[in-house]
Amino acid sequence: MSSDGPELDILASIESGQAPRRILEFAARGFVPLAPSDLVRAVGSILAQGDAELSALGEETFRSFDVDALLGAARTPEARAEQLDAIARRTRERRVLEPILQHRAVADATLVWLARRVPAELQDVLVTNQSRLLAAPEIVESLFENPDLSSDIRRRADEFLEEFFLKKEREEGGEPLPEAVEAEEPAAGATDAAAADAAAAAAAAEDEDASKDVLFRLGSLSVAQRIRVAFRGNREERLFLVRDTNRLVSTAVLKSPKTNEADAEAIANMKSVSEDVLRSIAHRREWMKKYSLMSAIVRNPRSPIDVTLALIPRLSQRDQKVLSTDRNVPEAVRVTAKRIVVRRQVS
Repeated sequence: MSSDGPELDILASIESGQAPRRILEFAARGFVPLAPSDLVRAVGSILAQGDAELSALGEETFRSFDVDALLGAARTPEARAEQLDAIARRTRERRVLEPILQHRAVADATLVWLARRVPAELQDVLVTNQSRLLAAPEIVESLFENPDLSSDIRRRADEFLEEFFLKKEREEGGEPLPEAVEAEEPAAGATDAAAADAAAAAAAAEDEDASKDVLFRLGSLSVAQRIRVAFRGNREERLFLVRDTNRLVSTAVLKSPKTNEADAEAIANMKSVSEDVLRSIAHRREWMKKYSLMSAIVRNPRSPIDVTLALIPRLSQRDQKVLSTDRNVPEAVRVTAKRIVVRRQVS
């Protein structure tokens, strides 16, 4: 509970930045008459104000706060975004972080920062707030960067994408997209030669400057808007967005009903797509039946090792031999191919 009377006036003046310098210095040292939880909030506001001298004092004071003081501040309904951020970045106490994750005032930037770091038992708290994730999908993106991300939360994050973005696009068509001319899509029955030409052209185009028109239309879009374009846009837009650093955007390209086998092969030949994109392609059995696509996945140095090692035995003898001396693939891939070649020669 917040302090009353003069104590509340001190806290309010610090929060607003109107407190005299002397009061700020006393507060940064922890020498003002505030309840412990309110002193945490006061120091949090001082740290956010960016004064180097006061911040140095505040950091030292912050390290002296016990868990109960931090927890009291985190549970205070009146706590401000910068105060919650200060606490979140300076404690690993799970019982303190949980109310911060659930606080209405916590900033998106704080949740993005926490998403990369929270342990498995708090990841569930984060993904449960789906209204916040819908408004700020970059929180989900950061979750995928968490080295301790549980398999269950990864699955639920993928379901979030499907339910809140792609399902809406399928059923409602979404908002109008920036005007674009639909590029001609390869026909479903295109020949292997035509598909291979398309893949080669896309791979070559990757090394060139992106179309100014595409950059102009997509560069300023929000994450949610880029997801819509990735799902509904033309081929040029989708092959551009599959390289987006936001996992939600690149995943939407692969989930688009417009993305076909020829597109997948073009993507598999790209050296600037993420490991997650290549893994997702490799998990599509209908696509991986095409030899040239499967071979492209193996030869792409960005492909996950566990995926490529399992595919090497399916390559032709000629391609295995070429792969065994290819310095552009990871050593584990090259060594595995060489082992298969040598074993065949001695048998």
